[in-house]
Amino acid sequence: MYIYKKISLVTYNSSWWKCIKYRKESALTLASYRKLGWKLIKKELVSENNTYTDTRTFYSYFLKKKDQAK
Repeated sequence: MYIYKKISLVTYNSSWWKCIKYRKESALTLASYRKLGWKLIKKELVSENNTYTDTRTFYSYFLKKKDQAK
């Protein structure tokens, strides 16, 4: 049996320094989940909402972990 989780992270911005900042934060978050035993299944682009100006790009990450039921 597996446990599934979905998380949303910012991975891109039009500003070069914010792009570096968001990529680093996302990488650290994914690394912490990996240390806890979570494995990446897939990554999907979250559709953009054009009603407001936002230069960030969001991705949904789908993770799975083996259930440790005893």
